[in-house]
Amino acid sequence: MPFLDSIGYTASEVFYRNAYLGAELKFAWLPKKCILTRKRIWLKNAYRLTAMWTGPGPLVYETKWHDKNAHIIWLLKR
Repeated sequence: MPFLDSIGYTASEVFYRNAYLGAELKFAWLPKKCILTRKRIWLKNAYRLTAMWTGPGPLVYETKWHDKNAHIIWLLKR
């Protein structure tokens, strides 16, 4: 069962709705995992999504990776 916060959103929905800064096309030198397809991204272009979390402590930047083709489909479905 996915993590739910107090409003009823899953952790991924909170990432994309509240803290999402943007995506940029990057070359994945090290192996990463696409969070949409669960496939490995390695030695090819993919989108790196960044979120910023603020609070009483220091700023925290979180990154997630999307496969290039899966990211375009995800944008169209949003």
